[in-house]
Amino acid sequence: MNTISDNPSLFQSSLLGSLRGIVVHSLIFPLEVIKVRQQCAPITKTSYQIAFKIFQTEGMGSFYRGLKPQLLTTVSKQVWCWPLITHLPLFLQSKGLAEPPKQAITGLTISTVDAAITTPLSRATLLSAASCQKPPSIAAIYKEGWKGFFTYWTKLTVAWSSFLVAQKLFRDQERTDHQQRLNIPQLMKVAIKVSVLVSVCLTPFDLVNTLKQTEHRSLNQLFKGNVFKNLYRGWPVTLLCLTIHNVASIILIERLDGLK
Repeated sequence: MNTISDNPSLFQSSLLGSLRGIVVHSLIFPLEVIKVRQQCAPITKTSYQIAFKIFQTEGMGSFYRGLKPQLLTTVSKQVWCWPLITHLPLFLQSKGLAEPPKQAITGLTISTVDAAITTPLSRATLLSAASCQKPPSIAAIYKEGWKGFFTYWTKLTVAWSSFLVAQKLFRDQERTDHQQRLNIPQLMKVAIKVSVLVSVCLTPFDLVNTLKQTEHRSLNQLFKGNVFKNLYRGWPVTLLCLTIHNVASIILIERLDGLK
């Protein structure tokens, strides 16, 4: 049976997680800006319409508005996030906990620590992405406290718990009796399945978090009219972003698991 000491080192987990986060967030951040603008739009608009308007009226630089606090968030949590992913399930297993509860508890733990540290940074990212105006500085946002902590924590809990449970389930389904590590096509298949499942669970919570953090008045209108359409505003972009994230994350998890 594996022991905690058999796991990849904390340094290796943190380093690989940081590199993954910086590359992926830098790559897909324009999609995140489009998604946030679509979530905050007063009327239903397509992602293409949102992207074209941003480019036409604000220029290319606006697609990276908010990237700085996003990267600060990414780097700041790698010290503990990926080590928790690789070590905590093994610790819980040693206490007799089986799948999927140990993955769900790992997700809950990660989201709680994450929200306790990065709520102001998340708010800074959203305020920057949601507006063409210059947002408050990160220091000013930290002085305002942890506004929107509960909605951000809820979003993270749904995201992390559903991701960790789903990726473990689908990876185990793909693995044959004599296969120790999945190949790239198998991992891509797992990532797509996980993305679809997580995006369905996450999108309403992501939308509410965006509107709450940006203090958007349309939050009160979500449950009027076509509720399903309102709550899944921006779902295609969310799915695309999650797919790119999950491909990188699941490949990394498979690599780290192979080092145990």
